[in-house]
Amino acid sequence: MRFWWLRAVIPLALMGGLFWPTVLAYTFLAGERATAQVAECHHGGGRSPLKCSGTWRTADGDTGSGGIYGLRRSDAGHAVEVRVGPLGPYRPGLGAAAVPVSLSLFWLASFGVLTVQQVRVGRRARRLLAEPGAPGDLLIVTGKGARTLEGRRCASVVTLPWPAPATPGVKTAYWEVRDPAGQPMFRVEQRRAGKSAPELVVRDPSGMSGHIIRSTGADSPGACTVLAFDGTPVGSIQPFAGIKWGAFEFRDDRGVLRARSVSRLPEWVLRLEPGTSPAISRLVLAFVIGQRRRHK
Repeated sequence: MRFWWLRAVIPLALMGGLFWPTVLAYTFLAGERATAQVAECHHGGGRSPLKCSGTWRTADGDTGSGGIYGLRRSDAGHAVEVRVGPLGPYRPGLGAAAVPVSLSLFWLASFGVLTVQQVRVGRRARRLLAEPGAPGDLLIVTGKGARTLEGRRCASVVTLPWPAPATPGVKTAYWEVRDPAGQPMFRVEQRRAGKSAPELVVRDPSGMSGHIIRSTGADSPGACTVLAFDGTPVGSIQPFAGIKWGAFEFRDDRGVLRARSVSRLPEWVLRLEPGTSPAISRLVLAFVIGQRRRHK
């Protein structure tokens, strides 16, 4: 499976988030007992945690020196009882566990949310792939182009130099999509000002005609309207019901469903409905490729 390594990172990251608390628990319960002489304790710059250092001697007579963890500033200059584990000497208690446990909980929560999202988008993508339809109407899309399920390349992306001086504060990208024979299909100007939603200008190879894919605004997050250069609406793009990003429906100016696309990280599954015109297909492909292209 393509990008299997990316999907494998999530469960590995979840397991990694348990490493620190596990080692800490082992240190508190089974670490070697030792007496530490604390030389100094100080805070670094900003909000950095307290750092203490000194020497220690275990019950077996082994000695060591360096950082000592889980202490208070008032412990400087005193002898304290610690446990020595794989990550060094710790004084058991809430003070030693607070930072590692907090960071691990944040880590686990973050990747837990990502895992749930991955499961959901994977389920949506499988449903879209399982629907009956002509093989040519189902594409796998990335920022580099599109291919069929069999792996046949049907479109490729070539980055082009920006044709005009960049506007200050506007991030831009300019690229061309070509067919398997290397012939231009359309060109896209992708631009974004500040934190606003990106706007796509899709032109035919001659550059004389085209369309604009523009966000409808904050009232409809993720939704876009598709306009001809003269401002005539020719279609719309809407997220699936209840979804802000990662699954879109494409409809023409009469409201007829023409395509659906679902992210399965980091690719997109794109299904074109029967009877979709080449012009709408190009606009849909431009939008989905744009989800994987970066601004500069």
